[in-house]
Amino acid sequence: MKALLKTHQGPGLEIADMPVPEPLENEVLIKVQKSAICGSDLKILHWMPPVSSLVEKLPFVPGHECSGTVVEVGKNVKHFKAGDRVAVDTHISCGKCWQCLNGRAHTCENMLLFGHQVNGCFAEYVTVSERAVFALPEEVDYETGCLFEPMGIPFRAVERGEVKGETVLVIGCGPIGLFAIAFSRLMGASRIVAADINSYRLELAKKLGADVSVDVRQSSLRETLDGTLGFEKGLGVIIEASGSVKTLKEAIAATRVGAKVMCIGHSQEALSLQLSPEIVLRELEIVGFFGRRIWDTWEKVSALAKQNSEFLKQVITHRFSIEEYESAFQVAEEGSGGKVLFNFGQ
Repeated sequence: MKALLKTHQGPGLEIADMPVPEPLENEVLIKVQKSAICGSDLKILHWMPPVSSLVEKLPFVPGHECSGTVVEVGKNVKHFKAGDRVAVDTHISCGKCWQCLNGRAHTCENMLLFGHQVNGCFAEYVTVSERAVFALPEEVDYETGCLFEPMGIPFRAVERGEVKGETVLVIGCGPIGLFAIAFSRLMGASRIVAADINSYRLELAKKLGADVSVDVRQSSLRETLDGTLGFEKGLGVIIEASGSVKTLKEAIAATRVGAKVMCIGHSQEALSLQLSPEIVLRELEIVGFFGRRIWDTWEKVSALAKQNSEFLKQVITHRFSIEEYESAFQVAEEGSGGKVLFNFGQ
């Protein structure tokens, strides 16, 4: 089979032929149909921490957002059979630790990461533990199914933010932020503001439901909020999907009492807030999100996707064959697209 490999410690990937893997007793063998590039894949491309430290052995197949068809199952697999259409979660849980036994398999204490610590889906075939495999409903095609994994965290943020009837600000309009905008629209937000530094992605944000877009390089976020929206009580929900602490700090200053700040972006910078009055007296709720609740989040995303597949697929802007990986990664890195997919089948 053809696979995209990380072969050395340093920048670069390469196409190679390798044997089709055989499933272990608790694994399924999947013929990959669609896979998508994530920001962490760019870190593997350039061999950047902290992702580079997760890869234990080279050569290695990256990629963790995918859909496909089960072609073979291990002898102990209980819930899947050949022919099943599936998607894969990145978090492979142990099923035995406190986190797993208390409804938090997505934060398993002994977690393995698909496409980071074990071979991933930038290949024609991949094996994965059935603990990380989700059956796709008939109404959902492979492209939409490929998006279930990256849709999960922004869905959780929108759900926890209780956006119905609220003014929502989404900071960062990469694919994750775009999904947050789309879900905010589907779940009844009264007004959605999109903030980014990329004009192309701000236009995508409007297609997915943003009422107002702000290029924070050219305009003051606070002045735009005050002048364009004319709201009196302030933002009800912030969804931070960029890792920009500076913009988040400015946005928090524009929240109403009782607002919710949902954090899904990654940053090494410190966010400085006064415990009182900024948090306690204003009852500011700040929540971080890591992964998808297994399988609660997947079931909810699946239900929404059944009815809104074409709307959600507007996040996809580019499709490539695996042989065209250099062009695909260039689009993803430059931010000149939304979600970038590899096609392995129909």
